[in-house]
Amino acid sequence: MKLANIQIFKVLKSVTELPLFLSTIQAGFPSPADDYLEDAISLDDICISNPASTFLGRVKGQSLKDICVYEGDIVVIDKSLEPEHRDLVVCAIDGEFNAKILHLDDLQGIRLLSANPGFQPIVINELTDFRVWGVVTYIIQNIKNRSHDWNY
Repeated sequence: MKLANIQIFKVLKSVTELPLFLSTIQAGFPSPADDYLEDAISLDDICISNPASTFLGRVKGQSLKDICVYEGDIVVIDKSLEPEHRDLVVCAIDGEFNAKILHLDDLQGIRLLSANPGFQPIVINELTDFRVWGVVTYIIQNIKNRSHDWNY
């Protein structure tokens, strides 16, 4: 069984504050931009609810590509959250970190799902060395330098 690994990093408090547009940014019909910006905002304020239990992970592999999580993406992981059915989680499986979709079912038990038909579900049984390490709350992507398959 080939598992996608994830590198884990501790979060350092950012001192960079970025300007925030006062108006929303339309993804549909264009809207004129405002001539001024709102106060500054930190990505820490958006992405990190629990600093002491938040880590970053760099995704390796293609098992989550169908939910637009790609190799090299950075995931924000909160260890303080209780994992729920269908959460994207980082798990320790037989000593390796892996990002998968948590599937909890009374009949089938715990399964870890990929978002790529080339990867089979991982069935967790009583012999599996397994624990959910944290819940992914945000994904940071560099879309400018990505060779994606958008057909536009």
